[in-house]
Amino acid sequence: MRMKQHILFLALLSSWLLNPARSQDTPLPVQETVKVYRVGIFASLFLDSTFSGTTYRYGNQMPRHLLPGLDFIDGALLALDTLTGTPPVQVRVFDLRSKATSFETLLGQRVFDSLDLMIGAVSGLDYRDLTDIAYRKKIPFVSTTFPNDGGITSNPYTIILNSTLPVHCAAIYNYVLETNGTANILYVRKQGAQEDRLAGYFRELNQSPSGNGVLRWKTISVRDTVSSNDLLPHLDSNRTNILIAGSLDERFGVQLIRTIAPYKKYPLQLVGMPTWEAMKELNLPEWKDLDFYFTTTFYNSGEGAAEQFSNRFTERTNGRPSDLAFRGYEAAWQFIRLLQQYGADLLNHLPRNGPELFTGYRILPVRNAATGETDYFENKRIFLLKRQGGVTTKVTRP
Repeated sequence: MRMKQHILFLALLSSWLLNPARSQDTPLPVQETVKVYRVGIFASLFLDSTFSGTTYRYGNQMPRHLLPGLDFIDGALLALDTLTGTPPVQVRVFDLRSKATSFETLLGQRVFDSLDLMIGAVSGLDYRDLTDIAYRKKIPFVSTTFPNDGGITSNPYTIILNSTLPVHCAAIYNYVLETNGTANILYVRKQGAQEDRLAGYFRELNQSPSGNGVLRWKTISVRDTVSSNDLLPHLDSNRTNILIAGSLDERFGVQLIRTIAPYKKYPLQLVGMPTWEAMKELNLPEWKDLDFYFTTTFYNSGEGAAEQFSNRFTERTNGRPSDLAFRGYEAAWQFIRLLQQYGADLLNHLPRNGPELFTGYRILPVRNAATGETDYFENKRIFLLKRQGGVTTKVTRP
């Protein structure tokens, strides 16, 4: 049943895209003298390859590559139902994979000239194009999913919600410092350029004025694989042993866990990067007694507003919302509301006080070390999660 709902929704989007006069605006009857704010929401919907005219190409199937963008848009559009009041808002959906809404086409049609806010589930070149357009057209752009700054500088119109790796590393560093700074800390890494960058983030944190070189850890560097011979000589049976996996490679993380898991006589805490959140191996029965820690920018308790949204999403689609649906809803709800309240002054009123809905944001400027100017804004709110026996809980820090 959910598939039929999604196909119908895709068909409506496709029809709107093919008929610009009807567009994807959510119409609100207004007087011409009333200010109307216009919001563009960007995601990959693959409508060109999904429909031939108005005919759905996949019969009774729903290809998996369609679901992420569809869930994000579903969530964002559901948020509009809760945003009442004035000034009114018109929202237009843009399919990143459609020729009709390519950036070149939209720029030629001067579509961006009328937008007051952009929200996107984008990555790679799409992200860079939208940050460039945001800067040139002076439109706030909210990047909801890409965990990278893309090397942009001096662009105060870009807001990154999915925090970058340095912010995650800072959360891990601060957690260890605040809760178990005297533990036996082992930083385990393999060779690689990405691993070099991660190690550099931790070194910088320990050398910063707030770190002041307080933490002491041993770095264990291996070529490709980690063995018990690499780890056992450094374990301490009289102290908590904190093993930090200094790599985003999930295979390396699984191998590290598999290597250390038999040595349960040692008090162990295994700390991974944000990629550990997707590691199904953490739920294996043979590892149920191990404590796994990792960071995330998105935490959903499933209660309160999250439960209400989940119920509404299910009523509309006959399915359960994915993380992308929650992210689309929260980003649209938060930033369109700010646009209604503050208009062109939105960037001076970005949320900094944590949760108002599901996750909440703490958005701060990232300053250029050389010029002191704002390179971009970034969400600095990071959650540390603990998984044990297949159960994930939020860790409350002191």
